Amino acid sequence: MILTHPGSPSPAPAGGVTAKSPLPTWLAAVASLFLLGACAYQPSGNSGAGTGIDNPVERKFTWFSYLDAADIRNSCAAGGPDQLRLIYNGQYKDHLRAYDILGGAAPVLTARARGTSGNLLAMEFGSFDELLGPWNFRRSQTSLTPAQWGELQDLLRQSGYATTVQAGMRLHSQDFYWLVAGCEGGQFHFNAWAAHSSSTPLELAKFVEFLLRHDATGVRYRPPHTVTYAEKRGDSGGPDRNYAGSFTITVHVDGIGRPGL
Repeated sequence: MILTHPGSPSPAPAGGVTAKSPLPTWLAAVASLFLLGACAYQPSGNSGAGTGIDNPVERKFTWFSYLDAADIRNSCAAGGPDQLRLIYNGQYKDHLRAYDILGGAAPVLTARARGTSGNLLAMEFGSFDELLGPWNFRRSQTSLTPAQWGELQDLLRQSGYATTVQAGMRLHSQDFYWLVAGCEGGQFHFNAWAAHSSSTPLELAKFVEFLLRHDATGVRYRPPHTVTYAEKRGDSGGPDRNYAGSFTITVHVDGIGRPGL
């Protein structure tokens, strides 16, 4: 797409070159900052994550920021609270789980889960939230004891959290994988477990059963299976092909990368 100011010459025919008036540098920078801010996930309150991913409209714009965990990374400092974010991609179009945990003397685990759409014909549209109901996350909060918080941290260590590096790992939206981001003692960590990973396969993720035990969302866990080529292409005709296309993320030592993001 070509942007031109009113009164500027039209683009030259194919094969020709015409100088165009670009947007002022300062205006382009402001526009970029605005767009990045609009797409950034923003937590709310002191009890886990906010509402920036709960419904599909918000999630369309904030999901990659949420995966990247910049809000945790940017607030991670010595003397601050320990935090964890654990995300399960059970094929993005069919199943997602997310857990935000704020540590301290009284840790709180905020669980979110989403399955397939369900029966659209049985829906009632009494509000905007009800309209989006089939695609919303179901949410629960559970208080953890210090002993339970310690148990989860031990399970993460057994899984390779904070001691392994997956930089360069590429994850397709139709893959099965876990991402864990956290701030511990002022240090930020970011790790991934995937079915196709030789160093951190899904079987190494020892923390899954703990999370499901403290998950009161009522959404059934969708275990991993071998992903077919047709599933990655979107040809499988699954029950929930709604508002999102396929995508791929790349794991870095401090977050994710995504073409065009």
